[in-house]
Amino acid sequence: MNKLLPDVADNNYLGSKVAVIGLYPILLLYFFRSIVHFTFDDAGLVVIGNIIELPMIDNIDPNNLVYMFASLWGASQLLISILFVVIFFKYRSLLSILWLIVILDILLRWTTGTLHPLTPEYYISIPPGKAGNLPMFLYALVMFYFSMKRTT
Repeated sequence: MNKLLPDVADNNYLGSKVAVIGLYPILLLYFFRSIVHFTFDDAGLVVIGNIIELPMIDNIDPNNLVYMFASLWGASQLLISILFVVIFFKYRSLLSILWLIVILDILLRWTTGTLHPLTPEYYISIPPGKAGNLPMFLYALVMFYFSMKRTT
């Protein structure tokens, strides 16, 4: 447990270097998706996420509401990504907790998909985030293991 939540948060990381190197693609992915969701006109839902646009209802475009909430989600993702980078470069002893957060993030995505499932008629094709959840989950589990493995 001390490996997961050390008494002192510093840059003295004692786990495997594999878990350090393995976090670089996750950081890039987190920054990419957060910037897309935050800045794209459609919050990346149509152009990348393959979600169909909803029809107008009484001259009101429901997509504007959906895109606004997805953009807010992107802003939250961006803040989390910045926090990840700060921890990664300044408090590397907390690397294992970063991997645990990645695992929990994926589990919560699956939970959301179960609580609020989108059936195939909402998609043009399977969104990359949905298709990539299982491989990313397995990758994060392996990296979490390596981050917890003490090397000296």
